[in-house]
Amino acid sequence: MNFTNNRYEKMMKQRPQPMAPSVPKAPRGSRCAGCPYWRGIRCMACYRELLRTPDGR
Repeated sequence: MNFTNNRYEKMMKQRPQPMAPSVPKAPRGSRCAGCPYWRGIRCMACYRELLRTPDGR
């Protein structure tokens, strides 16, 4: 049953589709652990050292 003549009403009644699963984090202890650019495979050039602050964090 429709309440209006809005063409999007059918779409608004549908349940939201689940989003694609996120990429799991890099394994602990690996070189890529904690890298914000990790997408499931190791990159060729690592910029993780450049992202660290001068105090070593």
